[in-house]
Amino acid sequence: MKTTWNSVIICFVLSVTIFAQKKYPDPQKETIRLITGQIYKSFERLARSEILLLPKDQAWKENVPEVKTVLIRSSADSTEQPALFYDSKSSHKKPLLCALHSWSEDYQQHYSIPYGIWAVQNDWVLILPDYRGPFTNPGSTLSQYAIQDILDAVEYAKKNAKIDESRVYITGFSGGGMATLMMAGRYPDIWAGAAAWVPVYDLVQWYESIKNARHNYSKHIINSCGGPPLPGTEAEKECRKRSVSMYLKNAKNKNVQVYIAAAVADKFVPPGQAIRAFNDLAFENDLFSETDIDYINTNNKLPAHLESSFSDSLFTDAGLECLYNKKSANVILKIFSGNHNIIYNAGLYWLSRQRR
Repeated sequence: MKTTWNSVIICFVLSVTIFAQKKYPDPQKETIRLITGQIYKSFERLARSEILLLPKDQAWKENVPEVKTVLIRSSADSTEQPALFYDSKSSHKKPLLCALHSWSEDYQQHYSIPYGIWAVQNDWVLILPDYRGPFTNPGSTLSQYAIQDILDAVEYAKKNAKIDESRVYITGFSGGGMATLMMAGRYPDIWAGAAAWVPVYDLVQWYESIKNARHNYSKHIINSCGGPPLPGTEAEKECRKRSVSMYLKNAKNKNVQVYIAAAVADKFVPPGQAIRAFNDLAFENDLFSETDIDYINTNNKLPAHLESSFSDSLFTDAGLECLYNKKSANVILKIFSGNHNIIYNAGLYWLSRQRR
């Protein structure tokens, strides 16, 4: 028994040391270096920082100068499409992270800088496609051109870097979360893991919930889909074609692992959007009822029977609380405190553990 207790003590000391150094060993003995800069741990912190006062290209040069702009010829229309790209040129095969910009942004958005930091310090390959820019017009907003640009960006990275094909990841926040789930649903065989934060799941449903809001997202939907997506209209059909809800079930029980995170008090994308995406992939006995979804959307909190004492140190580290955690089939759902947000370390660390 003495030897056993000594082993336990040694293991405890080692685990505490690893945590203190902000490194997490994954199952294959790889050491993951977490983002340590406080402003880069969440969207909310980054949005309040002085970095947003800098022009985008300057912000990238000052924070991650190793990431460079490249042009990728579209296989859909032969246009030159910009992207940000990073490869250390190290000799071994590396994970590929495809990170997708949010609704109103482009490939150089400030909010993608944490992906660059992660890629450089963990020696991952990074590609950030523009996929036709902000979601404001028919050519963007997950058009077939935009979808093909994401596929072309992945192929560019594979041709220009040594990629571990078992570790191709995709992630995004808000509109980028929507695009992440779209790519997981339409092309589940590409990805080892897909991490979507506060995603839009269905454009028609989202339009209904925001059409009287002060922001312009409902107008963007109208511009992208050819009009208000009212029942029976061509605009409604077009919105359905561009919605995750049409495709995500294709990823059910496939090799791609899917991480979905919802903010319980999200004022931009109701948490029910993410929860319905979870329902598309989960086992039948794990599905959320419409009653529970409506309760969460309306009250910005979990119903009593879903409350738990679960905690996640990477959420806590970013100043937020993980309120709910559910794994079912090949999907995991996290519901966290606060408004529209992303906790970069939480999603990226989870991705680092996924293999095909």
